[in-house]
Amino acid sequence: MSIYIDFLIMALVLMSYIGALIQKDLIKCVVLTGLGGLGLAYLFSSLLAPDVALTEAILGGAVLPAFFAFTVRKTQRLDE
Repeated sequence: MSIYIDFLIMALVLMSYIGALIQKDLIKCVVLTGLGGLGLAYLFSSLLAPDVALTEAILGGAVLPAFFAFTVRKTQRLDE
């Protein structure tokens, strides 16, 4: 049963990163990238690599998306 959950999470991670590539709104890209990072953290945890999973959860799921969101909010938008 666990292998099916892993494949589902892999598909969700792939879809979140592809969704981040095709989004026009940068905040949505940041959110989708953070979700992909959390999915990768779960996959690392299921591969019995807790140190990598913890690092990915902290950096890829929380810190980097927060910095990216802060940067996007501070920049000016130019609507074309």
